[in-house]
Amino acid sequence: MIVQLHTDAAERDFRIYSTQIDTSELQPLIRKLLPDQGCIEVQRDVEGKEHLWHTHDVDETLVVLEGHLRFYWDSGEKIGGPGTVISLPAGMSHGSVALEGGATYLIAFHQVNLSHHDE
Repeated sequence: MIVQLHTDAAERDFRIYSTQIDTSELQPLIRKLLPDQGCIEVQRDVEGKEHLWHTHDVDETLVVLEGHLRFYWDSGEKIGGPGTVISLPAGMSHGSVALEGGATYLIAFHQVNLSHHDE
């Protein structure tokens, strides 16, 4: 599985990391996202589905598998497509909207370092 990390100042502020993930190899990614006990969520949003401003009590890690999402937060926004990893700290106010064609993504309910998920 190939992973390349690219960040800029806005990405570091929101802890968003763009990666190139070979989605044909989902098993190693899923294993890395899974907690010791528990689950991850597979989310499908139709085009135009918006998750308005909200926060979470726990850190979350999202991995976009298909389609595109516009993520926004109080200091900016980012369009995320396949391979984009979103790292949301607990308590951070944010929202998202699925763009043309909708989007499918994985959600882990904890912080995950995916820069080495192929190990």
